[in-house]
Amino acid sequence: MSAILALLYLCDRTEVLPEAEKVRDPAQFWGVWAIIVVASLFTIRKCKDAAPLSREQTDEWKGWMQIMFLMYHYFEEKEVYNAIRVYIAAYVWMTGYGNFFLYRKGKSFTIRRTLQMLFRLNFLGFAVCIVLRNEYMLYYICAMHTIFTVFVLLAMYVQHTMNTSGKVLWVKILLTFAGTLFLYDGPDVVFRLVFGTLPGIRPLFAFHDPLHPEFTDEMHEFHFRSGLDRFIWIVGMVFALHYEDAAAFLEKLDRSSWTKAVVARSSILLVSVVAGVAWWFAVFCLPKLQYNKIHPYTSFVPLTIYLILRNFTTTLRQYYLHLFAYMGKVTLETYIFQFHIWMRTTGLNGSPKKLLAVIPGYFWPNFVILSGAYLFISIRFSHLTGVLRDELIPESLQSLSKIWTSLLTVSVLCWLAAGLCKV
Repeated sequence: MSAILALLYLCDRTEVLPEAEKVRDPAQFWGVWAIIVVASLFTIRKCKDAAPLSREQTDEWKGWMQIMFLMYHYFEEKEVYNAIRVYIAAYVWMTGYGNFFLYRKGKSFTIRRTLQMLFRLNFLGFAVCIVLRNEYMLYYICAMHTIFTVFVLLAMYVQHTMNTSGKVLWVKILLTFAGTLFLYDGPDVVFRLVFGTLPGIRPLFAFHDPLHPEFTDEMHEFHFRSGLDRFIWIVGMVFALHYEDAAAFLEKLDRSSWTKAVVARSSILLVSVVAGVAWWFAVFCLPKLQYNKIHPYTSFVPLTIYLILRNFTTTLRQYYLHLFAYMGKVTLETYIFQFHIWMRTTGLNGSPKKLLAVIPGYFWPNFVILSGAYLFISIRFSHLTGVLRDELIPESLQSLSKIWTSLLTVSVLCWLAAGLCKV
């Protein structure tokens, strides 16, 4: 793990490896994407469970979105920006959906699970920030998922003994929506009071962009980024609340006569297509800045359509693309490492404006070699993070206390030693 972080510093902060300019070519972007899709078709596997939104299906969903998200940065394909915004909304949707689903069972309100979840979301981000001295908000997706995860936890923990009641859960969802609306769309002072004044909180959400020094408001980045997806996690909670109803409907549809099934599926398909076409022309095709203004209120449309079509038949629910599902398990690592091992940033708090290279002047050999190394490192670090998480956050609270007391003691001693070395 230390070797990987050292390599990250070597690639991004030194001139040991050369850099190259990004090559913006839509034909190359879509050509690579087509090859990946074709390759994924050879990895079709059967799900363990044919229920809607199985684990394999959600991993597949995260995986293909993540690949296009990474390629969007690598090839600088700005034309797919609006699609990337939808993909990020889908990740946030899953945060609301997945956590609500687990908390509703009432078996997840444990200190261990909460700490493990927060550790998984933030360990790599904090480690990279320490090594490269970047601000945490450079990796805003980590912060955004953490905050919305905590919001779901708070909503579900209050009166959690009543989470078996659908009416109570709807009240919680509506109150959560009202609170979010007030936080983001109410007086600006509210947002700044929550994220910008509490001791130790502001440094986590403040960001100073070296490429845009004209942005003097250090809270602007987090307010803008998280604000784009401020409601979609609540939509995920609504879907989780009615998951059993949807599953029962699909099961009933599968048992229906051929005629009834065809009529029902044709009607659903027609409504989905009409809604999708309307959204495409009225919303998706808008220029970037105009699209961003209405994205928070419309992102649920394509996500809902995708969910309907992906679970449209039993066959579609039974199978998944393993290549994409595998990538979906390392989205956090590939998201952060892309900046510093696959590409190269402009420095402190910098964006990945350049490509890393091992053979100057040869785009495709660099792409193949570095993509392989980058994916291997991401997969390896994901595994190591899981091992470290289980060691640092064991089942026994007594052991947990001893471990973190020791770590805190070592940290203080290192800090004191570093101070003495400067004297």
